[in-house]
Amino acid sequence: LDPNRPFNYVTTNDIIGGNSGSPMVNAKGEVVGLIFDGNIHSLGGAFGYDGSKNRAVAVDTTILVEALDKVYDAPHLLKELLGTR
Repeated sequence: LDPNRPFNYVTTNDIIGGNSGSPMVNAKGEVVGLIFDGNIHSLGGAFGYDGSKNRAVAVDTTILVEALDKVYDAPHLLKELLGTR
């Protein structure tokens, strides 16, 4: 995999348990990542949110596409996700 490609990133999105697998969408409506975790401060998200501490952790879609192509050899899934059936 290309080590210069973004892998993971953190955001201030308000997440709680059960959000893993949710899409990250930018202002243009494009899916740019997939939520998979949060920091310790996000655990209480059902009860309150502190934007100065809470963080969501996501994997970048560009590395997901590359992994499906180069690591998992999943061309059918890749075509479906990219809408190129």
